[in-house]
Amino acid sequence: MRFIDAMIITLAFTRNDKSEECRNAIRKGGIVNALVLAEAHYNIENITKNKILAKKSIKSILGRLDVVAVDQNLLFESLRRAEKYNLKIFDLIHYTTALLKGCSSVLSYDKHFNNLEIKREEP
Repeated sequence: MRFIDAMIITLAFTRNDKSEECRNAIRKGGIVNALVLAEAHYNIENITKNKILAKKSIKSILGRLDVVAVDQNLLFESLRRAEKYNLKIFDLIHYTTALLKGCSSVLSYDKHFNNLEIKREEP
């Protein structure tokens, strides 16, 4: 199973040269956490200036992806790894989710996921 980063979802629902490959990646399924969905919603709304499109975009993928709750245990597990990984807190939560769920890769264009225990892939 792959962890899908927020930017993949954002690109899937906005006009750009990567939207089709990102939509195809989402169709194959994967794991996200609730924070990824919130980030993607914010990004889509910010880019398109369309709150309804952002809401519909997130709702349309809910059945395709496994959504992990962000709770205090996930937050504390992430903070426990803060010194080991040079990631900002949101990415640290995402990466910790991927680790705890046994993901085979992180699907992302963000190169700061390179050189970690879980490989980074692009769609």
